[in-house]
Amino acid sequence: MKTGRILAFGKTFFKRINIFIKSFNETSIFAIWMAGFMLAGAFLWGLTANLRNDITAKTINRILDETEEERRLVAAISTWHIPGNVTQFGTWYVMTSHENAVLFSFIMEGIFVPCLAIVGNGGDLSALIPLTVNADRAVSRMNPGYLRIWIDRIKRNAGILKQALDEKDRRREDA
Repeated sequence: MKTGRILAFGKTFFKRINIFIKSFNETSIFAIWMAGFMLAGAFLWGLTANLRNDITAKTINRILDETEEERRLVAAISTWHIPGNVTQFGTWYVMTSHENAVLFSFIMEGIFVPCLAIVGNGGDLSALIPLTVNADRAVSRMNPGYLRIWIDRIKRNAGILKQALDEKDRRREDA
């Protein structure tokens, strides 16, 4: 009797294992496809970074033209070699006035607020330009303490960026 139970248990056990293996194979194939799509998307996202930055710069230059600002964005600054959270804050650009500018955004009261902060050569904030009408309204209603936090973050990141760019220039001159 015991051998019959063992054989019956063995048959159902192996049936369950076979079902598990089939479903595991199907799941793993699906996971591999998803990983492939994610890898391809990340690769394309990385390859189109310069194109995206150029299109963004052209759009912002049109906005600056409408606001009668004489300074324009020239090119994005490559920040992949800079330590810290400079790249996490926003996209940095060089302007025609040899100042740096950072494009960043945040959400306040459910409103998407894109802003351009122009940072002078000394590391101080020259201008904070909201890029949409809703962003202008949101910035004007913003708590001064919250605005001070953003300005401090911009100044801190501008200092880190300036140090890294100066070091890069020194290396280039030494070579």
